[in-house]
Amino acid sequence: MIKDLAEMLFKEERLELDAIDNSSDQSITGQRKARVETTSNFLIQLKERVLNYSFTSKEEEICFFKETKPKFSSLLIFYSNVERIEIDKPEGSLSHLKGYYENELKTIKRFFEGNRQIYAYYRSEADYLDNKLFLRGVEDPPRWLCKIRVDQDERFSTAGDYMFARIMATEQIARYLESSITGLDFHPFAENDIETNWTGESINLLEVAYGVYYTGQVNQGKIGIGELVRKFEKVFNVNMGRPYRRFAEIKQRKRLSRTQYLDNMIKSINRKIDDDDAYHPDDNKKHS
Repeated sequence: MIKDLAEMLFKEERLELDAIDNSSDQSITGQRKARVETTSNFLIQLKERVLNYSFTSKEEEICFFKETKPKFSSLLIFYSNVERIEIDKPEGSLSHLKGYYENELKTIKRFFEGNRQIYAYYRSEADYLDNKLFLRGVEDPPRWLCKIRVDQDERFSTAGDYMFARIMATEQIARYLESSITGLDFHPFAENDIETNWTGESINLLEVAYGVYYTGQVNQGKIGIGELVRKFEKVFNVNMGRPYRRFAEIKQRKRLSRTQYLDNMIKSINRKIDDDDAYHPDDNKKHS
């Protein structure tokens, strides 16, 4: 299956990128160029394999262009943009450099705002338009959803695969810029960078956010609730809605349990502590 072949190829690509990262023979500029060349070459190799392969079903083809190809394309987009960002980086004080990175982040924000519909489709893991977005040769693709199509070779492209790759890469570029501003090392698409998704009710996370806000735990309390909520949303890949409107939901609860989730957290932690501290006769028998 093409998915298995692609996974093997992707592992080879990551190994080569790791070798570039650990190389002491190349300058930083040389490493950036090598990453772009490497990701471009592996995308070409992937294309060669696909052109010599016949998909067994529409589902397999959709999976490839929705998930597999964007993994390869996003690496090329990411490293190409990093090279551009670093080449265009201005000389001067740290404040000038910070302003430059912040302007790049504003550009990213405009990208997501201008493509909010396809971004929502991506983030929600929707599939109702997959037959239009991720099959080749579609006669009437949803151009209102995917405005950009770069690869003109219809044997290796669909209406939506580039935009998915662009979204994946742009999320990583934003993290790269944020890490550059704070002076932290950044490893894009790291395999050990486990995605964290809030799977409980969003109102529960909002309780936590308000608890942190009203106790002034972040930036000595000098942060707005809106900004704090956006941070939580970004970390946990969740939309909590408008904080003040959702807070009204909490206020309307019965007075006995307005902070249902926080109360449950307290009970759960205390229960765990009590269980750990409890006397278990069998434990003494094991050591006797």
